[in-house]
This record gives sequence, C-alpha cells and structure tokens, in this order.
Amino acid sequence: MGWKGSLAEVPLWFAGRLGPQPIGSRNEAPRSILVLRPNDLGDLLTTTPIFEALRRRFPNARLVAGIGRWGNAIVENNPFVDEVLELDAPWHNKVVRDQSVGAALRFIRDSAQVRAAREHGGFDVGIDVVGSHFGLLLMLRLGVRYRIGVRGYHGGWSGCHDHIRFSPTVHVSRAALAQAELLGAHDLPEARPQLYLTDFERVQAAHVWRAGAVAGRRPVRLLVGCAAGLPDKSWAPQALGEALGRVSQALAQAGGSDIVIVGGAAETSCAQTVIEHSGAAAGIRSLAGQTPLRMTFALAEQADVVITNPSMLLHTAAAFRRPTVAVLGGTFGDARGHDGAWGYSAPYGSVGPENGLPYGHISGWPSVERVVQAILEKIAGHAVSHSPDRLSIGLN
Repeated sequence: MGWKGSLAEVPLWFAGRLGPQPIGSRNEAPRSILVLRPNDLGDLLTTTPIFEALRRRFPNARLVAGIGRWGNAIVENNPFVDEVLELDAPWHNKVVRDQSVGAALRFIRDSAQVRAAREHGGFDVGIDVVGSHFGLLLMLRLGVRYRIGVRGYHGGWSGCHDHIRFSPTVHVSRAALAQAELLGAHDLPEARPQLYLTDFERVQAAHVWRAGAVAGRRPVRLLVGCAAGLPDKSWAPQALGEALGRVSQALAQAGGSDIVIVGGAAETSCAQTVIEHSGAAAGIRSLAGQTPLRMTFALAEQADVVITNPSMLLHTAAAFRRPTVAVLGGTFGDARGHDGAWGYSAPYGSVGPENGLPYGHISGWPSVERVVQAILEKIAGHAVSHSPDRLSIGLN
C-alpha cells in the first residue's frame, strides 16, 4: 500500500470511530457474523475454513457469507453457512469490469444489493478477509458493529476494532483463520478449502468419467485446467498439449488414460489448442464451457491426478486431497514462494522456477520434460491400479 493509501487511513479512522459500535459486553457471543469475501473463486475457496472455525466458536451465531454471486457454487451445501449475501463488489476480483474508485463508491452507496443487505439491521461482527479501504466502507454501510480487517495490504484497518497483519509468507487460508482467532476461535480446522458435494453430483461425475473408459480397463483419470485468472500465470497451451500427449503415450500400455479439460466458456479455445498439440492418440475430451462449477468440483473429487495452473482448480483439488501438479511460472518467480502462500501439503506438488523470489515477472517456465516427469511421478506415487506395471511406466 502506497502513501496515498496510508493517507486514506486518516479519514477512515474517524469514520470507524463515528460508525456503528458494539452493543453490550465483549464477552457476549455475537448473534450474527458477516464474512466479506466478494473476490475471485480461488480466493473464496481458500477462505472456506473460516466458517467451520466460527461455527465451533459460536455455535448459535448466524454466519453470513458476503460474496459475489459468481461464488455461490462454492458455499452451496456448506453446513456452516447460514445465509449467502450476494455482493458483486467492484474491487479485488476479475469479474466486475469497472474497478474504479467511482464504481466502488457508487456500489457502496447506491447498489440494490447493498440496500437489500442493509435490511438485515446490521451485523454484530464483520470480517473483511482481504482487508481494503472499500471493504471497511462497505462494512460501515452495512451496519457492522465490530469490524476485523487486515493491516499492511489494501488498507481499511484503521477503521476496524481489530486486525491481523498481512504477510506474503503466511498461507492465505491460515491468514483467514487468524482473523477468526481474534474472536477467540482456537479450535481450528485444517487450513484447507472445504467443498460439500451432494450424492447426486457425485453420481453425475461418475457417469462422466465412465464415458471415457474402455471396457475391461480402468484408465488413469487426469483432470486438467488449461488457464488461470491472468494470462501471465498460464502455461502455454501448446506446451501443455505436448506434455499431455507424452503422458498419454507413457500410460498407453498400462490401462491408458482419460484426460478431461475443464474450465469456463473463455477457456474453450485454449482447450482446443491443447487438444490440437496433444495428438489424436491422446483422446483428450474438453468440457470447457459445458459444465457448471459444481460438476467441476465433483469431477475433481474423482480424478486420480489434477493438472493445473495457479487457479481455482488448484484449490478445488486441495479440498479433496487429490494428487496435484501445479505448473508455475510467469508472475511467480519461485515455486516455493508460491506454495508457501497458496500451496498445500502432499499429495499436492508443483513444478516451476526456483529463483528465490516469491514475486516478480520472469521469462522462465518449466520445460515440457520436467512437467511430464512430475505428472508421471505423481501417478506412480498415487496409483489407482493394483497392476505393478503402471507404477514404473514412463519413469525410467
């Protein structure tokens, strides 16, 4: 945050002192808690453990998820979320196009979503997970009486009653749980995304996977995301296609592979490029733009290995503890720096540059050979077949 952002903290400090204040004693359990996270899908996924942490601490509180409408699928069926408050806030996401200061202020002041949210009569506690000037103003507008933010990121902390300190070395899920700790939540779940599927969704996903199987053989199921939220974070689809083609060849004599690409409508052309560069023998199927988000979640749960850029799919795989190969480069100058903030313990794994710098544009990406080797090692380490042949295929 630059000097302009720091200067903005002065009026925000006064706004916080003049704004809604807690009613009653600090020892009283809150009746309602708003968790504000109207950001991108991956950001929301990393935040989901906070709802269980808050439920354990305050079993009778009403937990409200303040999210963009594009994130509804993530909190759907979540037993710890009592209500979803749709807030398509024009900041810190790649969904709302106009992210100007004027757009943010108009949203806070005049939007129909905010007017409807104000009918709740305020909230005892509000947590601005990302921590921003606009997040604070929105909490004030919604009548949040006890506000928690983040110091050292995008501001707003001076108008809050408590805050955590931003650190690029702290995992984003753990940082969200630290905000719950400020409310006395010490019985914490694992800092890992949470998704809750229905039996019907699992049946649908199983049907999709069965459609790619050959009679009498159980292929290795590879779920692939070919793009990330920003082009700089996406490995070239031509390289990804070549890598998948080689993986398919390596697995051809040991049950084969069923490779499925998922993504939104914007990834359709990217998926087609991947397929074109993989070779016809790979038999890759693209479901990009054809399946709802919940189906992508269910497919990930039943995949043997997930291959992805640093994207929403990475965190989806982590929710189900699926073996994962994340291909890193572009804006991430060091794989260890990325994984410290966004990665997970095994069976997650990444392959990327190791320059000792967590951020900054670089020109290097891992070679096709390195990615292929990482995928085959992940398959061998988490084999789905009892056949010993599959464990050694392609690893010599």
